[in-house]
Amino acid sequence: MTMSTMNFDFSDETTINLGQPTAPHTLIAILNLGCKDTQAWWLPNVEALFKAVDAGELYVHLKFWNKVKEPLRNGNLANGYIDYQHPEQALTYIEAVFQAQATLRDLPNEAVPAYLEKTYGVKLVANAAVVKATIDREVADNGIISLPTLIFDGEVYFDDQLVPLSTLI
Repeated sequence: MTMSTMNFDFSDETTINLGQPTAPHTLIAILNLGCKDTQAWWLPNVEALFKAVDAGELYVHLKFWNKVKEPLRNGNLANGYIDYQHPEQALTYIEAVFQAQATLRDLPNEAVPAYLEKTYGVKLVANAAVVKATIDREVADNGIISLPTLIFDGEVYFDDQLVPLSTLI
């Protein structure tokens, strides 16, 4: 699948956009804060991602999908606390949650909101339902079924196709 057949809204309402649109490479990352596979990709790749953005090599669009799957219930809730309007704060929160993901995953679902608010000082964003609906629609429209899914320069990577970011740039 190539980018020309994909359609995403990269507005600051539903996407954390990092870097310059003129960068030679583009990455769209569909992630979930409670997904072990997302964490397994994010933690070893986040340094290379920010280095490439800072060097002007990569334009990044981060989207957090609430996939309906039992092990992702807590991550889906945590996604609602990502404040896309304040990307620096959002990135600090995202990194912290990935670092301590096991704690999030082990909580009873009803305890997640209080845990997130107390631990990370975040609040459920006012437009969380709108963001969820928009990303759900984009994911469905683009045939995305896996977490994480990376679209690098129009090429789609997921499951066994996931590779370190440094091999792509």
